Amino acid sequence: MATNRQHGVCEAAAGRATAPGGRDEQSLRDALAEAFPAVRRYVFALCGGWDEAEDVAQEALLRAWRRRESFDGRADPRTWVFTIARNHWLDRLRSRRRRPQEQEMSETLALTDRCPRPDAAAASNELGRALRAAITTLPPEQAEALALRESRGMTFGQIGELLGVPAATVKSRVRYALLKLARELRAFGPEATS
Repeated sequence: MATNRQHGVCEAAAGRATAPGGRDEQSLRDALAEAFPAVRRYVFALCGGWDEAEDVAQEALLRAWRRRESFDGRADPRTWVFTIARNHWLDRLRSRRRRPQEQEMSETLALTDRCPRPDAAAASNELGRALRAAITTLPPEQAEALALRESRGMTFGQIGELLGVPAATVKSRVRYALLKLARELRAFGPEATS
């Protein structure tokens, strides 16, 4: 479903492309479409919901396409669209703080439909809750660096460029985040189940 929606976004944007140099626009359109799954995974790691992650990722693609003239080619298109997605996510967070938040019932129902057995559902839900809780204990810099790294496709250098820090700093943040998560989740490790 996400793939069809992603291509629909790119095709809709492509229909508005009127500037000369279609070949450059085509390569940018291809790069944006290719980046969509990674951007969606990154935003999911930030927000914890697939529907919202898809909305933010699609909006980021549309914003990138609408502002394609501002892309000067100095950065990787993926880094550029990740920056747009990150900024859009931060804007949504700021907006949310100004008004009360509602949880949608459809998200809760969708989660209950995915688990085949009650014992598997309990274990999965328990691990998922523990992971989400552990991620919330991470310092924001570590959580963001980990989310970008785990979204597959971004190197430490690209993440550093996006966040405005050296690649070595990104490596440290990811490593410390993983170590903290491992400590927090050790109860779910293989030796805990035997």
